[in-house]
Amino acid sequence: MPRPPVGQYAIVALVALLVTYAVTPFVRRLAVRIDAVDIPRDRKVHHAPTPTIGGLAIYAGILAAFAAAAAFPAIRSAFRFSEVFGLLVGGMIPLLIGLADDRHDISVGARLAGQVLAAGILFISGVKLSYFWLPGVGVLYLSPDVSAILTIFWIVFLMNAVNFVDGLDGLAAGLTAIAAGALFVWSLQLPGEFLGPDPIAPLVAVALFGACLGFLRYNFNPARIFMGDSGAYPLGFLLAGATISVIGRFAGTPEAVGRVALPLVFTPIVFLALPITDLLFAVFRRLATGRPIYTPDKEHIHHRLMRLGHSHRQAVLVMYGWALLLSGGLVVAAVLPLGRFLLAFAVAGGTIAVATLTPLWRGGNGNGDREWTEPSPGPAEPQARGVARQPGPGV
Repeated sequence: MPRPPVGQYAIVALVALLVTYAVTPFVRRLAVRIDAVDIPRDRKVHHAPTPTIGGLAIYAGILAAFAAAAAFPAIRSAFRFSEVFGLLVGGMIPLLIGLADDRHDISVGARLAGQVLAAGILFISGVKLSYFWLPGVGVLYLSPDVSAILTIFWIVFLMNAVNFVDGLDGLAAGLTAIAAGALFVWSLQLPGEFLGPDPIAPLVAVALFGACLGFLRYNFNPARIFMGDSGAYPLGFLLAGATISVIGRFAGTPEAVGRVALPLVFTPIVFLALPITDLLFAVFRRLATGRPIYTPDKEHIHHRLMRLGHSHRQAVLVMYGWALLLSGGLVVAAVLPLGRFLLAFAVAGGTIAVATLTPLWRGGNGNGDREWTEPSPGPAEPQARGVARQPGPGV
């Protein structure tokens, strides 16, 4: 069956964007009413109480995107697989876990148990790493036990990676949008034998892309609402499902498809390099100092950028730039001649490196956290009616 037209996917993304954009103000008012408000604390970067549970609006946009996709027969054919059930129903579990954690600060064990349950549902639905291809090695087929372990680990890992990077206004939503958009473009380049019949990955990618863009209107600095754990966990869950669908359905001869196959196994790592790196550094840093890995701190990449002298917005934009460089580089590597690709990558990387280090050359004050601009509370800004908690860190 031919692939759905790109225009149909664009409509799905637009539906996700518009629904998330329209629903977010209602979720914001609900957050204030139920006291789901993030109160500034010592390790936080915002100065004013801010409503959270924005993940409800994001998930509403994703559900609307899937409903819109059902109107297009070429996309709807993917619904015949149980993968859709695993993604949408399984995704409700991290959403509910996140809501509970945003509101009541549930234990790390409860969060982890819920994440493993959600990952197990996704695995049973058919989203699994059964085989993948390594350059110079060929196709690796995984036993059922190994497949289950790797699949569940990857899903839980990404849920917490997105949550760990959710430390600045618009950062997690923007990085997810970049990863999802690049993943969608990448999936269009892959030969059919990689994605299999009626692939679900492009649909998940465009739904995430649209929903995150719609939420950014209210979440970019100065944020009027945070996504909270209720947004970070489902985003990580769905990103994991999409990347597994890209690299886990392979059923062909990679030698016949040329350069587009070469970095396939590294696709999810490159697209999600920043949240993955941030999580790994956080784990190693805390283990080295004898602290539990879930202990919060202000040593994440975005915190370091701000101490370098970047403002809140500048730190976010710098991380956007690196994410675009890595994701875009992988996408264009398959279509540009190697020489042109290396030249373009070097120029783009040098430009972003200059932007990253500019505060040093300007004599940055190393105290970027005192330069943020926050909205002044006024009649239009909701006030917390009690002491609300900050969404907890990832597992």
